[in-house]
Amino acid sequence: MKRLGRALSYGLFAPLAAATARMPLGGLYKISDALFHLLYRYPGYRREVVDGNLAVAFPDKSEAERREIGREFYRHLADLLVETAKTAGMSRRELARRFRMTNPELMNRYYDQGRSVIIYGGHQGNWEWIFGLGDELKHKKMAVYKPLSNPWIDRHMRRTRSKFRFDLVPTYDTYRFIAAKESRGEPYAYGFLGDQNPLPHKAKLWLPFFGKEVPVQTGAEAVARKYDLPVLFMEIRKTGRGFYEADLSLITDRPKETEPFWITRTYFKMLEESIRRQPPYYYWIHRRFKHARS
Repeated sequence: MKRLGRALSYGLFAPLAAATARMPLGGLYKISDALFHLLYRYPGYRREVVDGNLAVAFPDKSEAERREIGREFYRHLADLLVETAKTAGMSRRELARRFRMTNPELMNRYYDQGRSVIIYGGHQGNWEWIFGLGDELKHKKMAVYKPLSNPWIDRHMRRTRSKFRFDLVPTYDTYRFIAAKESRGEPYAYGFLGDQNPLPHKAKLWLPFFGKEVPVQTGAEAVARKYDLPVLFMEIRKTGRGFYEADLSLITDRPKETEPFWITRTYFKMLEESIRRQPPYYYWIHRRFKHARS
């Protein structure tokens, strides 16, 4: 029965996805404008989660200021949904025009040294469009992703993302993939979104995030320390409707010389500072402080 339900879901999803991919972005943004009102107003998609997250993250702001951040977040969320749907119909050139890295030379110098790198990012801007990063980066590229429960939709999403010359690796296979590439000496850029919440009983580390202690993932640091890989923080900024820039900052290129968990601590500090610069464009839908300790 579950398999049948998933097949029916994909039967509805597939033609809608195909039609959306063929539409021009200008038309999709008109849909986004209508979608914004549905998400924000009638009756409000996960409004209590977003409002709660913003109240924790910005206690110093007035209720009106937080309400405005929330409103702009929902506008961005509507854009994010149609942009993600459009990705399947975009060329590498079009995606690269809309998502660019400002300082690829910071990463490319490690390729010239024959070293792989860790790219440590967060759910900012349109992280799905990171697949537009192409010829300006010399490394082969890998992104860790969490498989969807529907295998047909998951296959569609993997096919869409992988056409941009990214290796997509499910979370459960990450360490095996990296071990294989490092044993062959292939310089790779390993992409991690580090702001996923682990279950509290599985967390090896709790860190302050917007004034609350939360359980955090430490897998990227473990990989960096094991293989002595440079770690770069990637900040994604929204520069206009449908346009994003990624800025790289070096966390360390000598991870084995750092104290345990220093890399993860530094990442979360940089991520919070980045979110504060553009608060509406962080993904506030998730319960960021569900397991928080005061």
